[in-house]
Amino acid sequence: MARQKLTFKQQMDGFPWVQLMVVSLVRFSEPIAFSSLFPYVFFMVKDFKIAPNDAQVSKYSGYLSSSFALCQVISAYHWGRFSEAHGRKITLTCGLIGTSISLLILGFSHNFYQALVARSLMGLLNGNVGVIRTIIGEIATERKHQALAFSTMPLLFQFGAVIGPMIGGFLVFRDGTINEVPSWFPDFAKKIIKSYPYALPNVVVCVFLMFGLLNATLFLEETHPVFKNRKDYGLEVGDFIKKNILGIQPKRRPWQKCTHGGSENIDHGDEEINANEVRVHDENENAPLLDTVNDSDAESVQSVEPILTRRQSVGLIRTYSLHEPTDALHADTDTASDGCKESSIFHHVFHTKVFYPISVNFIMALHLIVYNEFLPVFLAYDLTVDPENPKKLASKFPWKISGGIGYEPEQTGTLLSTTGIFGCLVVIFILPVIDRKFDCLTIFRSLVKLYPIMYIMVPYVVFLQGERIPSWCTVVYLYIITGIKTFCGALTSPQIMLLIHNSSPLGCRSVINGATISISASARFIGPLVWGYIMSWSQQNDVAWVSWWSLSLFCMVALYQSYKIAPIDDDENADNQQDRGSTNNPRTKTSNSRLGRRSSLSSLSN
Repeated sequence: MARQKLTFKQQMDGFPWVQLMVVSLVRFSEPIAFSSLFPYVFFMVKDFKIAPNDAQVSKYSGYLSSSFALCQVISAYHWGRFSEAHGRKITLTCGLIGTSISLLILGFSHNFYQALVARSLMGLLNGNVGVIRTIIGEIATERKHQALAFSTMPLLFQFGAVIGPMIGGFLVFRDGTINEVPSWFPDFAKKIIKSYPYALPNVVVCVFLMFGLLNATLFLEETHPVFKNRKDYGLEVGDFIKKNILGIQPKRRPWQKCTHGGSENIDHGDEEINANEVRVHDENENAPLLDTVNDSDAESVQSVEPILTRRQSVGLIRTYSLHEPTDALHADTDTASDGCKESSIFHHVFHTKVFYPISVNFIMALHLIVYNEFLPVFLAYDLTVDPENPKKLASKFPWKISGGIGYEPEQTGTLLSTTGIFGCLVVIFILPVIDRKFDCLTIFRSLVKLYPIMYIMVPYVVFLQGERIPSWCTVVYLYIITGIKTFCGALTSPQIMLLIHNSSPLGCRSVINGATISISASARFIGPLVWGYIMSWSQQNDVAWVSWWSLSLFCMVALYQSYKIAPIDDDENADNQQDRGSTNNPRTKTSNSRLGRRSSLSSLSN
């Protein structure tokens, strides 16, 4: 289904650039921390000497990834609740600090169990993904801005997929490899690296995290509807830097005193407001509204029959106001048809229209984390040759496949980083064009069909290692596969996030985002744990294609589930633009609003 076509200028009109950039700098550091482990996890587990043989390394690598995801399952929902109770900004800062501590423990681990604890802490102490989704939804309130705003999540992940693997691939210096410690490193650094070869990339990632923490403290505005007017000392310091160093005039904050009219005593203003509120409450709630409108609006109000009372008007405002998108639900005691309370998170996640987007997101998270975690592991396996004829491969097309292609960490890091750059270009240049022409579901369903093809291709890279086949064929083959995955991921991730956001009830989007992250984390827990065993088994039995082809089946399930998702109604966006186009004619605007809401007014009066 084609969407209403907008020009790029129309789509960008009023886009919240400033705060979105601040949030992006916070988000940028986290995918670096997440993806920097991929190039060296195989060698890290191997150096811990916990796996009895190389084929079992996949299983223990899966443990590291699954421990992180399992702890995210436990904590993500609670971090969402924490952000609702205390604010978005404090939640983000706690997550950044927790991730930094976890990375340092990981880098200086002596054994596998210390690394396992570090990865578990990383999952427990960080719930920023769900909180950032909520912040973006509270910053970009117009439908025409939402797809591009939510696309910053995969865009920043792609940037992280560029920087993270580079850090993890090129800053690991292991004994007996071609990647040696540079001679210009200080002696104390060489001693540390020799004892802890995986510490340096984690220390560098911590620097990125501290930069994100500083940026959030100084420039991020609170978006929680209750706490956004609370005094923020960090933001005041940021405003001082803007004004005195950057030469930017900051806007007045809600907690700052008003100096208009020569009066700076805010206490008298509060007393006057409170007195007005008392007088309003003393008035008769059933009094008609005609006393509160001026003569120019009298005609439009009188034309609505019957005349609304004060109580009815307050209910109408609360129902349709665009300025209260996170009103709490008022049905705590009502029971839905499924037997749950209408306000319960279980009811909203499993028995409303948001269920299908969340279930599709679960499957997507599962197969994508398996690819990200185990493609480097698969490529790092040594090339298996025929014992009787070392010039021939032990693998036999099409069913007997064993081993990998012997890639080093820096080679895998280069592969992931360069395809990450491609993903950034896709989000920047291709996504806006596609988003203006097609709706979310059309984009998502079309691209999900490419994943099964890609996964079927992965294990057959082994057959390109023959003597007669040029080495560049392997590089081209891997870039095609990883490029398809990057292209699809960059375009489908913002669509599924937008579908979840718009399918969620307005009053509990932050909690649902936290629950979504927990459910996605459960996929990231199950995926590496199960596929670690599958890959180890398939390597031992010379059927490496089994682990990759099974991912194709999961992609087909996601495609089937996507046809049960309700499409986003873009008619509301068109109505809003029509209303903005008629703002120069107040009578026309009032008439259109009255016609558009007549059924709701009638139901209120009844």
